[in-house]
Amino acid sequence: MSLTLIGLFIAFLGFYFLLSQLKKHKKSFNYRVLTALIGGLVFGSLIQLTLGNHSVVAGEFSELISIFGSGYIKLLQMIVIPLVFVAMTASIMNVEGNGSLSKIAPKIIGVLIVTVAISAIVGIASIYVFNIDANSLVSVVGSNSAIEARNNNLVSTQELMTNNGLSELFLSIIPSNIFEMLTGAEKTSTLSTVLFGMFLGFSVLQVKKRKPEKVQGFIDFINSAKEVVLSMVREILKLTPYGVFALMTTFMMTNDLFALAEMGRFLLASYSAIIVMFGIHLVLVSLFGLSPKTFAKKTWPVLVFGFGSRSSMAAIPLNVETQTQRLGVDEETANMSATFGTSIGQNGCAGIYPAMLAIMAAQVMGIPVDFNFILQLVAVIAIASFGIAGVGGGATFAAVAVLTIMGLDITIVAILVSIEALIDMARTALNISGSMLSGVITAKRNGSLNTTQYNAQSTTPIQKESEVSA
Repeated sequence: MSLTLIGLFIAFLGFYFLLSQLKKHKKSFNYRVLTALIGGLVFGSLIQLTLGNHSVVAGEFSELISIFGSGYIKLLQMIVIPLVFVAMTASIMNVEGNGSLSKIAPKIIGVLIVTVAISAIVGIASIYVFNIDANSLVSVVGSNSAIEARNNNLVSTQELMTNNGLSELFLSIIPSNIFEMLTGAEKTSTLSTVLFGMFLGFSVLQVKKRKPEKVQGFIDFINSAKEVVLSMVREILKLTPYGVFALMTTFMMTNDLFALAEMGRFLLASYSAIIVMFGIHLVLVSLFGLSPKTFAKKTWPVLVFGFGSRSSMAAIPLNVETQTQRLGVDEETANMSATFGTSIGQNGCAGIYPAMLAIMAAQVMGIPVDFNFILQLVAVIAIASFGIAGVGGGATFAAVAVLTIMGLDITIVAILVSIEALIDMARTALNISGSMLSGVITAKRNGSLNTTQYNAQSTTPIQKESEVSA
């Protein structure tokens, strides 16, 4: 082990010590996540400027700290299926009142589908506003060996979707084996888990109506399991600043992000589209007679967490708690919107990103982008937005799915994977905002929103009892 590598690792551990001191001095969770994010970007950039992104030492250091970064991601992936399963089952079976379920679920899904369609239009517009030329991007970096390797991997996914067809893609959502579904091995495992959880919860509701004493033990078990799983999630969340620092360090020192003007322009266009969509969320809030400023202020802590973790699923506990304790949403609606929002109608990952890539792929293939093409694209995006996993990398699958259905080449997806992590942070925050928006609007339409609580100027930090924000 070289002295340079040892020095880098000591500096890395030194920043970890700084993060622990920030927690010791009661700095907020969001403050520590942002500190780790900025610190990782700076530290990784310094390593790249000093050693270069193809340095042997940099490669060894990247492999060494992958224990921390990739380990954190694997912990999030580990808890995803259990969390979605117990959260969805509990949210359905705990619904009170006849017809409450039919009043909540369709409206939540409706808001998510409408907003993902709007986000697709915003993504399309951003390509033309920033005058992005996909042909120049492909001609400059299309022959890169790493990009070709990524493209080969994506082609196998595209071939699988093409061979199965759209009907098979929908049928794959219905799990033939729930134990296989719970392993999370398939791309549609998340939505399959949501579907099974809904069916199980609905079945429990039916038994409650006839023989409540027969099912009470199972209800208690699921509610207890939910608390245990949420406790596991909170323990993983405490590692977020450390995981974010490792991930951002690795990302910055292994990718020459701004060497290509077109790639940098795409990054700017993506963030601009995401910001515009955030603004549209606030406009929608105001259309329902609620304060957009209050919505932005109270959802901000959850968005910061999503930005750092790149996982809307891991944010489910914070999402639900913010909706119920700060925004005045009833518990049934909050649970359903937070859970649905992780796999249906994600505004960033399933809306903006695939739309932008579809237009760029059409440019490369010389396909005219007319009104009919855009209309078809928006419809495909709305349909394909069902089942996109709410963890890092879900947007790539969404883009491949949309481009496959539209008959477009996926080379552009492979090219942009190198900067996806930077975009994915903002996309995840937008996904979470969309899920909370669906909860607030649904509760408002159903008359179950506590407007007094929504308008209250609460400053109590969320997740206080779990020490996530301590």
